[in-house]
Amino acid sequence: MNFATESPWKYLILWMRLYFTIHYLASGLNFVIFDFVPDFSKAGKVGPYLAAMADVGFYQVIKYLEVVLGMMLLFNVGVPLALIVMAGISVTIVYLNLFISPHPRQLFTGIQELLLNGGLLLAYGGHYASLCRIKSKPYWFWDGLARRQDPNLRSEA
Repeated sequence: MNFATESPWKYLILWMRLYFTIHYLASGLNFVIFDFVPDFSKAGKVGPYLAAMADVGFYQVIKYLEVVLGMMLLFNVGVPLALIVMAGISVTIVYLNLFISPHPRQLFTGIQELLLNGGLLLAYGGHYASLCRIKSKPYWFWDGLARRQDPNLRSEA
């Protein structure tokens, strides 16, 4: 048993994962179900950027991706992968909300993204440890999956 799965940490991590799930699902489903796109003209300096994203369809792709990622967190399926993809979205949100358009609501959202995604990345960080090796050899994805299924297999990575 590792420290992250012991009480009270496991409950804190579960709460963070579920809160982040609700945040992503609410944001994504608001667009997917109700076709809601906010008025970007009131977003200050960020408005033209978000409007351009919507014009080329990238905003819509992000909203559908938020639903998929939120479902992954909700059902505890591929959480480390979901968090890595969410990190890209979070970095954009943090940058725009903390540095480009630092209004009170955006400041809260930026800090929330930073704390939730950062905390969960740390909580699931053991899954990324092998990515931080200084030197490594090629190691096929499917060989890594086979090794996880059979702990007796040795890897050369």
